Amino acid sequence: MQEEKTLVLEFLDEDNNTKSIVIKNPKDDLTKEVVTAAMTTVIDEDVLLTNAGRHMADIKNCYYRTVTIDELPFADVGE
Repeated sequence: MQEEKTLVLEFLDEDNNTKSIVIKNPKDDLTKEVVTAAMTTVIDEDVLLTNAGRHMADIKNCYYRTVTIDELPFADVGE
């Protein structure tokens, strides 16, 4: 069994649609203040556009997501 942790940054674009950025292997113990400050910079500096060319307009949410992977054993060939 293994766990995979990601950091999810949710923005609202100019049309009020949610756009998410998922970061693999983020630093542990980031505070909401640190993450939202970085997200604010993305918005203020107009760093990213959506696929449709829309601008990020506001912060919706940010959170860690942890997924547990529990692989199922397969029978050996011939069993």
